[in-house]
Amino acid sequence: MRYAGLGIQLAVILVVFVLAGQWADRKLGTGGIITIVAAFVGFGGTMYSLIRALNRKDDAGE
Repeated sequence: MRYAGLGIQLAVILVVFVLAGQWADRKLGTGGIITIVAAFVGFGGTMYSLIRALNRKDDAGE
């Protein structure tokens, strides 16, 4: 149960970044480029955070 929320965290952050990217695309008229970049940044940042959290728990002996 300890890691049950990790998938939900990934999904929520990805949705937030995509929605922010769509909003920025509409404001700036960039045609979807910011949405794509935001999705990659959100996914990459979340994966980095999850890997660090999992490694930190492994180093603590859990």
